[in-house]
Amino acid sequence: MTTNTNHKSICSVSELAKKLGLSRARFYQLQKTGVFPEPVYCLYTRRPFYPIDLQERCIEIRKTGIGNNGRQIIFYNTKKTEVAAKPKDSCDPRYTELSEALEQTGLKISPSKVRKAIVALYPDNWQKLEIDGKVIAAVFRYFRNGV
Repeated sequence: MTTNTNHKSICSVSELAKKLGLSRARFYQLQKTGVFPEPVYCLYTRRPFYPIDLQERCIEIRKTGIGNNGRQIIFYNTKKTEVAAKPKDSCDPRYTELSEALEQTGLKISPSKVRKAIVALYPDNWQKLEIDGKVIAAVFRYFRNGV
C-alpha cells in the first residue's frame, strides 16, 4: 500500500467517516459487524483514531466492496438533489423585510440577527406589530448602540 499525501498521519472516526462518505453512525455499525477494522486508542485520552495504514485499508474496503471480515458489502451512493435553500427565518418574512429596511439605512444585518433584536425589544407583542418607522428606528438604535 502506498502512502497518500492527502491523508493526515492520524484522523478521528468522524473524519474517516466523512472521507468515506458515510455517517458516523453507519461507520460504527459497519465497524461493529467487522466490515471496517477497529481503531487504535490513545493510552492517555482513550480516544479512538485511525493511523494512516488503517485509513488506507478503510478506503480500499470502500472502493472494492470487500470488508475486513472478507465479506462483500454494497455501499449505496446517495443521490444529492439540489434543493433551493430556504432562508432560515422563512416562517416570518417580516425579518427579511426589516433587514432590507436596515440595509437602506446603511446597516447590513442578517434576518436572524434582526429576529434576535425583535425578541429583545418586543418580547410579548411581535405578532401584533406593524413594520413602520418606529419599529425600524428602534431596531436601528438597537444595533447602532452596539447591543
